[in-house]
Amino acid sequence: MRRWFFAGVILTLLLGAAGCSSTSPEDQLISKLQNTDKQTVFNKAEALYQKGKYTEARKLFSFLYDTFPNDPLGHKAALRVADTYYQHKDVGNLTEARLRYRDFANRFPNDPDRDYALLMLGNTYTKRMLSPDRDLAQTRDALKAYQQLLNLYPHSKYASEARQKVAEVKKVLAQHEWRVAVFYARNKVWLATIWRLQYLKEHYPQYPQMKQVDQLLTEAKKARAELRKRDRERYEEYLKKHKKKNRKEK
Repeated sequence: MRRWFFAGVILTLLLGAAGCSSTSPEDQLISKLQNTDKQTVFNKAEALYQKGKYTEARKLFSFLYDTFPNDPLGHKAALRVADTYYQHKDVGNLTEARLRYRDFANRFPNDPDRDYALLMLGNTYTKRMLSPDRDLAQTRDALKAYQQLLNLYPHSKYASEARQKVAEVKKVLAQHEWRVAVFYARNKVWLATIWRLQYLKEHYPQYPQMKQVDQLLTEAKKARAELRKRDRERYEEYLKKHKKKNRKEK
């Protein structure tokens, strides 16, 4: 009986030792790549990325950035890590990509790829841009990113794409203002209608439906003027009746 007990103890120790000797996938990756030059690693990661194997590519890009955080190739790898998250459409991955693009733009203000990071930062918002009748906080954040790119790098190779995105975003924001104005008009809240339409004309002059805006603005001003006229007439009529009543009482 004691012989079987000691045999079990020895077997347990051997299995434990074998478990301790195993390494994590991360350690295995580092061991495998530590003797490979960084450009070769980057090329392998890029090849995986182009094949759509984003998870595998991310591991290599992450290894490069962690190993060479101050190297230009390490910076490119950091952006590629963000790109691997951006390739997915779900909120979680896009949020992770957004955080990484923003961090890159803030951490490396002099990096030659900062304009790309700002472009992609905006794209993480517009990839799931909400419709004009919903909360547009993310759409406005996208506009800020694109405008920052254009302000800082007006001659960037991404400037043309950023301008196109700005136009698309402004169209959505303008459409939102238009829908709100129409809502107020239907409920005959003429002053609010006028304010919304004037704001639209001032901030989004390229809105393609500007003729409709001008038409509704004219109608709203006319309706408000008529409403104020009726109010004045009613008030004057009230004053007349009030004066007559006072005279009779005297």
